Amino acid sequence: MESFGVLSSLLEKVHHAQRPGKEAALRKFFQDFERYRQSCGEGPNRPSIHAWLRLILPGLDRERKAYGLRERSLAEAYVRALGLDRRSEDVQRLLSAATDDLATRLSSLLHGRCPAVGDLTVADVNARLDAIADGGPAAARTELVRLIERASPLDQRWLVRILLRNLRLAVSSRRILQLYHPNAPTIYDGASDLKQMVEQIESRQATANELLDEPDGAVIRPLHFVRPMLCQRLELRQVGELLRRDAYWLETKMDGERFQMHWDGETFRYYSRNGHDYSESFGRSADQVGGTLTPMLATLLAPSVRSLVLDGEMMVFDRRTLRYRDKCDGTDVKALRPGNTQLRPCFCAYDVLHHNGRSLAGVPYAERARLLAESVREQFGFLERCRRVRVRDPPHLLELINGAIDERQEGVVLKREDAPYRPNRRAGTGWYKIKPDYVDGLVVDFDLLVLGGFYNQRRTYVNAFLVGVVARTTPRPEYLSVAKVSMGLGTLEWQQLNQTLRPHWRTGPVDGGDGGTVVQCGQTVPDVWIAPADSITLQLRGSELVRSDSYAAGYTIRFPRIVTVRPDKLPDEVCTLDELEQVAGSNRAAPNAGGQRATKLAKRHVTLEDLSAPPTVSKAKAPRKRAALVTLERNPEQEPPPLPGGMLHGRDVCVMSVGSQPGAATIDALERLVRRHGGRAVANPTPATYAIVAGRVTFKVRKYMETGRWDVVRDEWLLRAGTEGRLEAFRPEDMLSATEPTRMRLAQQYDRYGDSYTRPTTPTSFGALLRRMGGDTGEPGRLTDREVVRGERMLLGVRHATRMRLFRGLTGRLYRSAQAWDGQVAAFRAQRDMLRFVQYGGRWLRDSEPGRARYVFVAPGATATVQEMERWADQMTAGEPASGDGTTLLQVRWIGRSIEAGQLCDGADFIVAD
Repeated sequence: MESFGVLSSLLEKVHHAQRPGKEAALRKFFQDFERYRQSCGEGPNRPSIHAWLRLILPGLDRERKAYGLRERSLAEAYVRALGLDRRSEDVQRLLSAATDDLATRLSSLLHGRCPAVGDLTVADVNARLDAIADGGPAAARTELVRLIERASPLDQRWLVRILLRNLRLAVSSRRILQLYHPNAPTIYDGASDLKQMVEQIESRQATANELLDEPDGAVIRPLHFVRPMLCQRLELRQVGELLRRDAYWLETKMDGERFQMHWDGETFRYYSRNGHDYSESFGRSADQVGGTLTPMLATLLAPSVRSLVLDGEMMVFDRRTLRYRDKCDGTDVKALRPGNTQLRPCFCAYDVLHHNGRSLAGVPYAERARLLAESVREQFGFLERCRRVRVRDPPHLLELINGAIDERQEGVVLKREDAPYRPNRRAGTGWYKIKPDYVDGLVVDFDLLVLGGFYNQRRTYVNAFLVGVVARTTPRPEYLSVAKVSMGLGTLEWQQLNQTLRPHWRTGPVDGGDGGTVVQCGQTVPDVWIAPADSITLQLRGSELVRSDSYAAGYTIRFPRIVTVRPDKLPDEVCTLDELEQVAGSNRAAPNAGGQRATKLAKRHVTLEDLSAPPTVSKAKAPRKRAALVTLERNPEQEPPPLPGGMLHGRDVCVMSVGSQPGAATIDALERLVRRHGGRAVANPTPATYAIVAGRVTFKVRKYMETGRWDVVRDEWLLRAGTEGRLEAFRPEDMLSATEPTRMRLAQQYDRYGDSYTRPTTPTSFGALLRRMGGDTGEPGRLTDREVVRGERMLLGVRHATRMRLFRGLTGRLYRSAQAWDGQVAAFRAQRDMLRFVQYGGRWLRDSEPGRARYVFVAPGATATVQEMERWADQMTAGEPASGDGTTLLQVRWIGRSIEAGQLCDGADFIVAD
C-alpha cells in the first residue's frame, strides 16, 4: 500500500473502466486501505489515507501551494530534465497544443529513459511535490530529474496529471469522497481541508460523537475555514407558500465581500469566501502593528466569549460620507492600509457558527441570531450586526422589500427560523435571496446589439457575447460596447444562436474603414466580431448600471443575463447611448452618496400582484427583416378534445427528452398527452412552466435540474396517465429534481424511501419500494446502526432497548466437532442458544460465512481438545486479517446466563478447558 506504483495502477484502471467499474475499483481500494490501516494497530506510525487522497484529489488539496506550472511550462521542464533536442519531431509534438493531454504525449518519450518498474513511495511523491510547490517552476527541473530516475512510465503519466491537477478519471471529486466515506463530502464542505476531514473521520471520538450530533457531520472549529452557506434564488410568487408553512426572518442583503472572522482566544483569522487568508491585512492580534480592523474589533467581543467564529460581509466604510461603499465602486477592502484617512474596513456580522468550544451548525437560525447579539458589541464603522426583522405576513414582506428598494439596496434575504447552518449548500437549506431583477417588470431592461463573441476554453463555440448600444445612426453609424453576457439562455438556444451567427463572425474589428459602421469595444476585446447589419438584438436584465472604463460606452450592467432574443429589433432600434445616460442620471441616491458609481435599475415598488400572479412572458413581434432563430413549427394531428377538468388545465409543460430504449415514447406522443389533460406543450421552459418532462437525463436536462427552479419529472408520469386515464400529482419516484415547495409537500406525504403515508400499498408498489431502498444494487437496503439504535430506543425505551440488545456488536460461531455430539438434544439446545444470541443483537456466523468471530461457543459434551477447537476456528477465518482481540472459546450456556442477568457475564467463568 505504500508504493506509488500501486496507486498509479489503480488510477490507470479507473481511467479505462466504465462507470460502475470505476466506482468499484475506488471503493475496493478504500476498503483495502482501511484493513491495512487497522492491521498496523494504534500509535503514531499508523498510516492515514490523507497522503493518498492528496494525490487522488489534487484539486481539493489546499495544504499544498500552487505549482505555478501549466501544460506548456511543464512540458518545457520535462524537455530540460530529459535533455531532449528541442528541434526533434517528438519534442515539437510534445510542445504542440494537441487535443490529447500532456501525459499521453509524454509516454512515448519516457520509454527507455526511466526504469520499467518504479520504486517511489507515496511519501516520496508527496515530498517531491511539496518541494516543487515551495520552489516554484525553478525547482521543477531538479525535482523532475529525481522523479524520472525512480518512476516508471506509468508513474510518470499520473505524476503529470497530478501536477496539472486534472486526473481525467471521469468521476467527480465529490463522488470519490463519498466512496471513501459517506460523510466525507459534507465534512469537506464544512472544513475545506482534506487533512482535517480525514482526522475527523479516522478519529473514533469524532465518529462516535461529532459526526452523529451535527447535521450531515458538519463540525465548525476556530481557525479552520468552513465553506459558507449559500442562498437559493427565490421567485417572488413562491414566497406566499413559504410564509404559510414556516416562520421567516428578513435580513438586508449587504453588497460587500463574504468573509469569516475566527478567534480561538488568542489569534484572529479572516477568511474570504474561497478560503484565502487575509489575516495579515486585518490583523492577527490586537497589538499587531498595521492591522486595519482587529485592534478595534478585539475590544468589541463580550467578556464571556472564549472562542468565536462569525460569518458576514467585509464592507468598505467611507469616513467622509459615513456610508458603506458598494462592491461596484471599485474599492478592494483587502487592499486598505492603516494610513488611509478616508476608507477603512468594517465587518458586518450576520451569523455565529462557533461559540465557546461549541459548534453551532445544528442550532436553529433564531437561536444563533440571539447568541450573536450577546457575543459582540456594535461600533459604527468597525463592527455591525445585520439588521433582521421577523416577517409577519406577505404584505409585511412587501413593505420590507419596497423599503430596501427605496434605500437602493441590492436586495433582501429570507431565512427560515429553524434553519441549521449547512456549509457549501444552497438548495433546500431555508435561506433565500430576493432581488428586484428577479421580478418581471420591476427593473429596466435593455435591448442591446451583439457586437462580438468570446470562445469557450477549447474554442469550439461562442459561449459569451459582447453587446452594446448605438451612439449615433448618421452619417456613420457607431456602436459602443456595454457588457459581456453569458447567462440566461438554455443549451438549445445557445446552439441556435451559434448556428445563426457563425457564418457572420469575422476575426478583425468592424472599424468603418470603407465609410461604413464603426464598432468600439473599449478595453474588452472579443475573440470574434460581427457587423451590426448581420447581428441580432438581445434583451438584457441586470441589477445595476455601473460606470466602467472597460467598455466603450463608459457603463456596464452588473449581473447581466439574457431575458429573450429580439429578432424583430433592427440594429438602429436598440438602446441608445443617450437612453443609457438618462437611466444613469435618474439615480435617486441617498444623501451623502456623492461619488456613487452605480445606479439601481428598479423602476417601481413590488405589489401584491407580483406576489400572487404568475410572471408574464412577453412575445416577440413578427420579424421585420429576417428570422434570426430557427423556430420549431409543429403541425398538430387530429387529436381528441382535452379531458374536462384535466390536471394540467392552464399549465405549461416542457417535454425536453425521451428515453433511448427501443419502443420509447416520442416527444410528439408525450406532448399530445399534455394537451389531452388540458395543458400547453412548450419548447423551452419559462418561469411559469409547471414541469419539465425528461425520458433520460441529457446535458440540457442536467443543467435545468441543477438550477432547482423547475420540477423535472420522468416521462413515466405522463405515460402512467395514458394507461390509467387520469393524471395524478407527482410521486417521489417520478422526480428527477424538485423545487423547494414540491420537496416539502412530498416530505409531508411520503417517507424517505417514497412510501406513501396514505396511499395503500400493492405488490407492485411494494416491490418498487424495496428496489429503491436497495439503491444502485437493487438489493433491499439496510438501516444504519445509528438508525436501528434510535428506532429501538423510541419503541422500547432506553433501558429495555439496552437489555434487549445485550450482544450488539458481538459475533460468534458454534463449534461442530468431527465427532458426533452427545445426543441430538444437546445439539438442538446449542442452536437454540445461538438463536437467542441473535435475538439479543449478536451475529451468528455460519460455517459458510467468512469473517473472524469474537467468540466460539462450545456445546456441552464436546470431546475435542482445546487445541483442536482453536485449529477449527483458524480454518474458519483463513485469509482474514488478524484483529487485536483474539477468538475466545466459551461454553454456550454463557449466552443464557447473560440474558438472565441482564448484562454480559464474566467470560472467565465459562472458559472452555480440556
